[in-house]
Amino acid sequence: MASRPKKVHEERDVWEVGDLRIPVKIITERGRYGTRASVTSRALIIRVPAALRPGDRSGQIRKMLDWARGVLRDKPEAFAHFKTAALAENYRFALRGKSYRIRLETHGARSHRIKVTGEEELLVKVNADDDRLRSGQLLPRLLAKHFGKQYLPMISERVHTLNREHFRRPINSVKLSDTYSRWGSCSVKGNINLATRLLLAPDPVLDAVIVHELAHLVEHNHSPRFWAEVSRVLPNYREYDAWLREHGKELVFRPEPV
Repeated sequence: MASRPKKVHEERDVWEVGDLRIPVKIITERGRYGTRASVTSRALIIRVPAALRPGDRSGQIRKMLDWARGVLRDKPEAFAHFKTAALAENYRFALRGKSYRIRLETHGARSHRIKVTGEEELLVKVNADDDRLRSGQLLPRLLAKHFGKQYLPMISERVHTLNREHFRRPINSVKLSDTYSRWGSCSVKGNINLATRLLLAPDPVLDAVIVHELAHLVEHNHSPRFWAEVSRVLPNYREYDAWLREHGKELVFRPEPV
């Protein structure tokens, strides 16, 4: 079995575009044979092989930054969580028919935590020195983690229900991930990952993404046979794809200050 690439160096920078403040991590890894980039909940991450010559390394980094600019142009929702935001003490956030009241407090501890103080009330305590607080990244990330944990049993049940009704294939695990680069994924081992922000989508749209990933249990590709599986369950699946293209950028765990 091939060993995993090992980090030997990391550079950090900030890419500022309009009202976005995007942390950039350039990670040099020994044992890596190709350059790749990804947008996570915390940063734009570029991974480069340690064996590259300086000129080639710079060229590969420029190529990955060009890729990121293309994503920002074509899928701005992938970077929406990097918008800068003014701090407030009280917020409201609507999710799945509930309106949560959120109180934000800063403290000197390094950790962040969310405490449930009422049926629809949350107290969020954050490290005042965390740069992500001022850039507007921290609160959405904490809320996504909190609500992802809270609603995972419901989502898992829905995945298994749709699987029993339409596919009847083994599922190894169901997870919610705070990712902005894709709506879902399904591994060959039957691990289904869904973007936590799908909790903000209408139920039919959520079901459409689940069906898409379940269809990969039958066809792990995007061949005509795969789309036939999706269409068998959802003949109008293109309507939900169109909805996500139009409204996906609005699905962000960003509470409104009050």
